Amino acid sequence: MHYLGGDVPEKDANHTLEDLIKDESWWHHFASVSESFGFSLSVFSQTGKPIFVPIGLIPPCQEFCSSSLEFKSKHDAFCHPLVMNTLVTGKPDIFKCYAKVMCFALPISFMNEKAVILGQGSYSSYEDFRESVNQVQAVPGLDTISVKAPLSFTNFQQAWKICGFIANWVNSLLQHTQESAALKMKYESLKMIVGMWGASAEERPDSLYRNMIGKLSSLLDIDSITILIFDRVQRKYTSLYSLLRSRGMPEILSVNENDVVVLDLLAGKAFVLSAKPIADPRADFLDGMGALYFFPIMVNKRLEAILRIGDRVLAENDQQVIIAFCRQAALSIENYRLKQELYRKFDQFSTISELTKSITPIQNHEKLLQAILDMSAELLKAEQGSLMLIDHETDALLLEAKKGIIDGVAEKHRINRGEGIAGKVALSGEPILVENLEIDPRIHQRNRKHYKTRSFVSIPLKIDNRTIGVLNLSDKSTGEVFNKEDLKLIQSFATHAAVVMERNVFINKTEELKKLTITDPLTGLLNRRYLYERLKDELARSARHGHSFGLLMLDIDGFKYCNDTLGHPVGDKVLKAVAETLLNAVRSIDIVARYGGDEFMVILPETVKLVAVDIAERIRENVSQKVILANDESAPLSYTVTASIGIACYPEHGKTVEALLDNVDKALYRAKNEGKNRVEVFAKHAI
Repeated sequence: MHYLGGDVPEKDANHTLEDLIKDESWWHHFASVSESFGFSLSVFSQTGKPIFVPIGLIPPCQEFCSSSLEFKSKHDAFCHPLVMNTLVTGKPDIFKCYAKVMCFALPISFMNEKAVILGQGSYSSYEDFRESVNQVQAVPGLDTISVKAPLSFTNFQQAWKICGFIANWVNSLLQHTQESAALKMKYESLKMIVGMWGASAEERPDSLYRNMIGKLSSLLDIDSITILIFDRVQRKYTSLYSLLRSRGMPEILSVNENDVVVLDLLAGKAFVLSAKPIADPRADFLDGMGALYFFPIMVNKRLEAILRIGDRVLAENDQQVIIAFCRQAALSIENYRLKQELYRKFDQFSTISELTKSITPIQNHEKLLQAILDMSAELLKAEQGSLMLIDHETDALLLEAKKGIIDGVAEKHRINRGEGIAGKVALSGEPILVENLEIDPRIHQRNRKHYKTRSFVSIPLKIDNRTIGVLNLSDKSTGEVFNKEDLKLIQSFATHAAVVMERNVFINKTEELKKLTITDPLTGLLNRRYLYERLKDELARSARHGHSFGLLMLDIDGFKYCNDTLGHPVGDKVLKAVAETLLNAVRSIDIVARYGGDEFMVILPETVKLVAVDIAERIRENVSQKVILANDESAPLSYTVTASIGIACYPEHGKTVEALLDNVDKALYRAKNEGKNRVEVFAKHAI
């Protein structure tokens, strides 16, 4: 039998102890510790070779050694055996060097490689310092030494504490590095075992299983391998692929989901060994078969498949290889499904994004609601549905849009909160997904005849935590029931749709508010303030292009008498009638406004005086044909409307807004004085 994975891979060349110690990050560690504790640190390999020398902090004895070869020779002969002896004993040691400097030697190991850290500090006492001075003075060439003041002293207890701290610090670093290296080696070993098999998330599970048993059969020279996958209908694990080295047809296997083998694998066993056929009457094992191994392929804590190996006794290394394959297969399947799920969500997001884009430009509120319902039904393939919004005055749901619902359902069908399915959703703000309403304890009612299926989904339309309506969908065209994926999909679209609906309402209200600010509420014409702005714009445009324009000012004759004798309701009728007459008599480019009281203004763009007079006469004549009846049945009264009109033209009658308004008012005043029900053009000589 040949197998892989039994040998330990060679040590990574970048993870030798010497390379670690020489790394720049260790230099900084050693420098920081040396400065903190006053001990310079050196590192020697197990052969005695120095692989790291002190940085920054230099002990006194090293200064002596650098000044005298004779002193260095005596110093090394004394200290070196003490340092290297710790590698033999495997225990740290505290000693005074040849120069009486307090030192410690600390053995370390990494990946079976040994070294020793030499820590060199200061003197333990003043007497040691004096003895060291005497030693130096006895050596030729070292009669003069430099001493840094003040002197610091380190006793044995302090040296042991510092040595212990550095031991913990270094061993912790080495352990972390060793664990990382071991993990990398294990990963490289696994890559070698599986040959990067199954790393691609593109491979479908069925082809992955077929590839898996082929590779295992080749690697481990196994005679019988079978993949069993779960059959949701029969609730069994049945054989999908089998491979036999011996001649003959692959055996057909099935394992019940409640079999002890399945239960043991679900309990977390790495594999199950069975020397006898499992207790499944449908399992078809060959007579005389040896041990049977069942390995789990677990995907998201679920037993996705079972790998069965028979007719051999597997060595431990073989077992580890198979376990690695099963885990890799599970990872590949999970990656494949995650990728497919990601693609599916991207597609759904794209669809929802396109749907949202298509409904956003719709300005008409009713058309928008119907479009949202239609798109929701299309998204879930629903044949029937309704969209209901909460009426803020009554706090009830009103039917605003429907699809496929039979005749007889009122257009503004009303449901109170808490009543019926939609009412419950509106009250709770939570969706309801029903697979069968006749057995669902939340509903438990007979299905109505006009519904094909018993399944439906009802979701709230919400802005933040505020429910603004309910969307109901039923009758999948495929006849299937709605599921949780349908619910997630429609909720996602509904979230976007609710925002579009709220925006649409806001825009419509804004337009209504804008209209209220520029129009007269009684007649619907532009008001005086907005007229002034339009007059400024028209004057600037006419000046820029060299055009003329006319300005008419109309006043209803005898309007005060009408109000006083017939009442203000009749007066309002008169104002509305004149406004309607003005709109019908002017061109589409002309601008009509109520100037105040019974006065009206008309701006006539790109109009010369003669044309302005013609339009004013047509208006006057049309107004004079209006007869307004009072609502008094006992004594019916009527009022025949006439109007006086003044005309001023740009630029001959004024080149500013103020001048034009002043002169058209003067022209109207003259029309009143000349007998009313007439048209007068501003003239300077007539002032």
